Amino acid sequence: MNHGKEHFMKTIQLLMIVTVAALFAGCATVPPKELVGARAAYLTASQGDAARLVPAELHKAHQALTRAEHSFNKDPDSYRTRDLSYVAMRKAELASALGTMATDKASVASADADYKEEQSAIVEQGKQDLKDSEQRAADEAVAAASDKADADLEASEARTADALAQLAKLAAVKEEDRGLVVTLSGSVLFRSSESILLPSAQAKLDQVGTALMAVKERNLIVEGHTDSQGSGAYNQDLSQRRAEAVRDYLVQKGYPSDRIQARGRGMDSPIGNNASPEGRANNRRVEIIIERAPQASNK
Repeated sequence: MNHGKEHFMKTIQLLMIVTVAALFAGCATVPPKELVGARAAYLTASQGDAARLVPAELHKAHQALTRAEHSFNKDPDSYRTRDLSYVAMRKAELASALGTMATDKASVASADADYKEEQSAIVEQGKQDLKDSEQRAADEAVAAASDKADADLEASEARTADALAQLAKLAAVKEEDRGLVVTLSGSVLFRSSESILLPSAQAKLDQVGTALMAVKERNLIVEGHTDSQGSGAYNQDLSQRRAEAVRDYLVQKGYPSDRIQARGRGMDSPIGNNASPEGRANNRRVEIIIERAPQASNK
């Protein structure tokens, strides 16, 4: 708890130092609106739930803001400064969104007996993610990159940040070891015991597909899941057909067919209690797993 507070205070102090330094270095130069927005978005994120529950995402936002501040000091009116500021703002907004989602999930789970244990695991994982993120940042600082490589990376980060922020507005999104998992309720997509997409589901998938196109260089896995009602063989077949229906629709909308596959998981991976209607409803779902971006090797 004290460690989290210390990290939060250090983050705020760093932001204040960078901001004051930028003001003195820029003299009378007015920062671009993108940088002003990035500073405000980061301050909001650092004062919210992100600092406690998703510190690694907040750390990424802080790194992005620092790069933007440095560019502003060096060349206040450049397109690079505005681009870096935009990336920083989107990363801060994403950290805020993921922090809020983690808090909402905790509120729903508060009635569960293992809530405290789950929250402890989330916080510990967040600390480990932060440690890993800081180590990666230190390793990356050792390697020098060309301006073109930096520009390409920044453009990719901007597209990814936009896509993840948009997906967070459309569905439940969470980070797992296997990648970023986007969960869609089965009742929104299909009628009971069917694998034909509802008209309303197509509109939903149009929005999801548009966001995913920004990261179309990533591999996707579409997984179908069912509740425990019916035989194992029936549920396995139904989940496979539903996963294929979502996959085919996304391919039809332009996602590369060689980068997306469908898997039926049947009733083997429940996230709710099949003894209750609510639990069974949660288990009837489709998950879209976005693989992690490969780490660039240092030269």
